[in-house]
Amino acid sequence: MVRVLTTFFRVNSRKLLLLTVFSLFIYGSFFMLSYLVTPERTLKNFAGENGLAFGIASFVVESVITHYVLIFLVILPTMHGQRSRHGAILITVLAFFVKFVIDYGTYLLDSDIRTNGSNRLSEHSIGWVLFISYLFTMVSSLSVAMLVEWVNKSKERIILQKQRTEAELSALKHQINPHFLFNSLSFIYGKVIKTDRETADSVLMLANIMRYALGSSESLDGKVNIMDELEHLKNVIEINQRRHDHQLNIRYEEQIDDQSISILPLVLITLVENAFKHGDLHDPEHPLLIRVNTSVNELTFEIGNKKGKGIKELSNGVGLQNIRQQLKLTYGERCSFVITDTGLTFSVTLHIKFQV
Repeated sequence: MVRVLTTFFRVNSRKLLLLTVFSLFIYGSFFMLSYLVTPERTLKNFAGENGLAFGIASFVVESVITHYVLIFLVILPTMHGQRSRHGAILITVLAFFVKFVIDYGTYLLDSDIRTNGSNRLSEHSIGWVLFISYLFTMVSSLSVAMLVEWVNKSKERIILQKQRTEAELSALKHQINPHFLFNSLSFIYGKVIKTDRETADSVLMLANIMRYALGSSESLDGKVNIMDELEHLKNVIEINQRRHDHQLNIRYEEQIDDQSISILPLVLITLVENAFKHGDLHDPEHPLLIRVNTSVNELTFEIGNKKGKGIKELSNGVGLQNIRQQLKLTYGERCSFVITDTGLTFSVTLHIKFQV
């Protein structure tokens, strides 16, 4: 028990400290408002029978516990889909029931101790006081939870932007001038097409893939039409088949009912490239399966393959981590990115619901 509490306080020390400061701010605000209305009774009312220090400490402890439960065990998990609404309501009701028992019990005990009846609130008044305080607690908890969510998303955006900038700088250090490269490939294509049509087509296909990867098809919001992504995805499949003399076992299925969808570029292509890089695609019993389906404002992409020697790098690599982070920042809870590793096979299922 001691170890569990020690671990809890160590892991959540920053949260608890911030909630303590927040609770002291609330206590101080209430104190000042009360002092402005009834300065002669404020200190006595807030101090109670046990002194001001005990009153502050008990308020802070109760406030920190209540806000921690509401923010980190109810509101944020519900916002992220980690807790059902029924579970959230149940925990909230239970928390406020326990809080009510403590608060009302303290009121009854304090009433018995007091000798001056003028200092005693009526049961009707204490009911309204508790109701207002609980309503304030809910509103303040929701406000803090929204602030925490905003701060976390801002940090994620900063991290993602930093990673993207570093990747772009790294690419700039190693890339050849794109215009020189495309001109060279066009020259090679013109020379080879007369003698080897397949090789020439491969060169042209490679040039188109590279032009797409450099962002020539992106719109102002940084997204591309689903048909452009699928066109170059098929080019990637064809290039790899030609590299392996069409010996790879690949099953590609698509049903495109909505061609107007725009997505982040290179997400689907990166997943396919990872399968080629890390999967074993020479077993006819376990072909690379790629399935794409779109309906109105929805996209489902599935890819699965037999694991090769590089699958450990795939399952824990930076590529998939970056894809997951980009999808989360762009689509939020409207996107699911599920990785399944059975030991023999590796698969990824991506589902996105687009805003109308």
